[in-house]
Amino acid sequence: MGIDSDRETDGGEITGLTQDELYTVVQTAVKDALIDVIGTVFLLGFALLLIGAGTQVILASSTTGVLFGVGFVSIGLVVAAAAFNLVPPFRE
Repeated sequence: MGIDSDRETDGGEITGLTQDELYTVVQTAVKDALIDVIGTVFLLGFALLLIGAGTQVILASSTTGVLFGVGFVSIGLVVAAAAFNLVPPFRE
């Protein structure tokens, strides 16, 4: 692994952006990433709650309860899939 001396470096400076603009871009990107993580964790928690409640209703009920339980589990699975972007987002 030798160093290729024919390559030119850019000097490590970003052209076209000032320090303030770069700070704003990085801050916005980090803020968006954190909001996405919090949203994903919330959706997964909500999905787990629905799946758990549905399973409990299925195991402790009659035929009508089983239908509601299957509905809760199904909605929980869809919410979990939406958290991982496996289904189209609800907000579009």
